[in-house]
Amino acid sequence: MSNGTEHIIGAGGRYASLPDKSLWSKVKAGDRGALDFVYRQHFRPLFGYGMKLHADETLVQDAIHDVFVSIWQGRGGLSDTDSIRFYLLSSLKRRILRHLGKQLVLHDDPADFYDAPSSSPEDDLIGRQSEQQRKARLAGVMSELPPRQQEVLYLRYYHGLDTRETADIMSLSVNSAYVLLSKALKYLKDNSDKIVFAIALFGEGRICG
Repeated sequence: MSNGTEHIIGAGGRYASLPDKSLWSKVKAGDRGALDFVYRQHFRPLFGYGMKLHADETLVQDAIHDVFVSIWQGRGGLSDTDSIRFYLLSSLKRRILRHLGKQLVLHDDPADFYDAPSSSPEDDLIGRQSEQQRKARLAGVMSELPPRQQEVLYLRYYHGLDTRETADIMSLSVNSAYVLLSKALKYLKDNSDKIVFAIALFGEGRICG
C-alpha cells in the first residue's frame, strides 16, 4: 500500500492471536501495524473475490487499495466489527459497484475458487487430493453452476461467512440466500460422481449459521 498506508514491515505475531474485534479496535485507534497485518492477511482472498466480480486486475487492485486508504483515513469513524473479512468484502464489492455504475455480473471462472484459502476443517480432505485432480473436478462442476450460486458458495465456504453476512453482501434476504445455497448444494450432491469430495466440503450440515 502507499499514500499513507505503506506496507509496514514488522512482526505480525503480536496481532495474529487477536480476535477480529480487538484487532479492528487497534486499527481504529491508529495502529498502522495492525492495519498492515489486516492488509497482508486479507489481500489474496479480496483479490480473488474482486476478480470474480470484475475481470480487470488493475481495477480490482486499485479498489482494494482504495478500501484500505479509506479505512485508514476514516479510522476514527469506523464501526466495530466481529468479522474483518465480512467488512472488507462488503466494502470492496460496494466500491467496484460504484465504479462500474451498474449491477455486477459474477465473473464465471471457477478456477478462482482455488485462490481463496479456506479455514474449514475439510481442508485435510482436499489436501489428500492431488492438485490437478482437485482443480479438474472442482472447475468442471463449478462451471456448470449459475454465477450467483457460485458467489454464494464462494462467500459462504471459501470466506467462512455466515448466511446472514453472505446475504448482506449479495443484497439478498437471508431466506433467499438460504434457498440459493440449497440449490447449489443440491446440484453438487446430484453430481457427486464428478467431485466425490464436494459432498463433504459442502455438506448440508454447514448451510445454517
